[in-house]
Amino acid sequence: MSVFTRGWSGAEPTAKGEVVISSCNNLLQAIADTERHLQENTTALLKLRAYVEWRHLVTIETVVRVGSASLAAQTLGMTQPAVSKTLKEIENMVQQPLFSRARHGLIPNTAAKQLASLWLRISPIAQSFQQTLQSLPNELTGRLSVGMLSFSCQDIVPIAFAAIFKKHSGIRLQAMQGPYHMLANALRQGEIDCFLGLMRKGPIHPELIELPLLDIQYALIARADHPVHDYAKTLNDLTNERWIVARHGTPIRDYFESLFYSIDNKPPIQALEMLTFASSEELVIHSDAIALLFYDDWNIKQLNPRLKQIPIRLPNPECTLGITLHRERQSTLIQMFIEELQLTINNKLTSKKNSPA
Repeated sequence: MSVFTRGWSGAEPTAKGEVVISSCNNLLQAIADTERHLQENTTALLKLRAYVEWRHLVTIETVVRVGSASLAAQTLGMTQPAVSKTLKEIENMVQQPLFSRARHGLIPNTAAKQLASLWLRISPIAQSFQQTLQSLPNELTGRLSVGMLSFSCQDIVPIAFAAIFKKHSGIRLQAMQGPYHMLANALRQGEIDCFLGLMRKGPIHPELIELPLLDIQYALIARADHPVHDYAKTLNDLTNERWIVARHGTPIRDYFESLFYSIDNKPPIQALEMLTFASSEELVIHSDAIALLFYDDWNIKQLNPRLKQIPIRLPNPECTLGITLHRERQSTLIQMFIEELQLTINNKLTSKKNSPA
């Protein structure tokens, strides 16, 4: 089975891998607990966690149970010298005698009893592996890894994630932010399942496809008490302002520069680049800068009261928020995520229609 898969930051466990890791952690914790108890009987450094193997624990449990190395050898299908050698290896790990010899066999010391008890505790965990893994197909599991471009109306992703997690707790959800080329390459290589952001004039790779989700529009935003709201009537009135914009190479930055070219002016050089929507809004609140952002109708009506849209008509402000997918890698999880996104968007539109004017 596949225990790990390629992910955004390296190898990531699959749904079955999560079960294996959880079970192995339980096994290792039980071994560590036993070693801690055994350490109380000696000042020497124990090596149980580092070197113990299944065969060691099986052998010592059998010897404790039957009371003889020769009988244990017969029970396990081993030779007596092999059993004795295994017991010696364990004694070297725990640095204390395991058995006392008697006329009719071996009498287990405390260390041997603790190690036999350890095997009896961890054996059921190992034996339950198969049953636990076989039960996984009965419920929806797996990883859904979503990329988000900067300034991507990211309020709908957490809502969709919350809905999925509520219905399917076995799904591992991930969201990460990055520039377009990074997310596109991650999608092509299978590190993420899709990414959300402003749609372009088409994906740059033929194996990727775009699905439109929400119509949005560019808007100029300033602090609510900014003087610009009183004197700015056209774009020409904003040429000397400080600006907060997205980074170069993004659709919103291209639109920002086109605004100034449309009035025969060069775009401001000293624009402050921000990577996230939330940080841009917060910076606008605490500065005299103006931001070029984009909102859907619902979000612009729910704008932070400390912010205000500058009432200047922008040329062709319409744009579209969409999701980029791999043409050949579709899954039930991705489709469910898209459906939850669409449901979230529909709920926003419905609340907008039902809200008082």
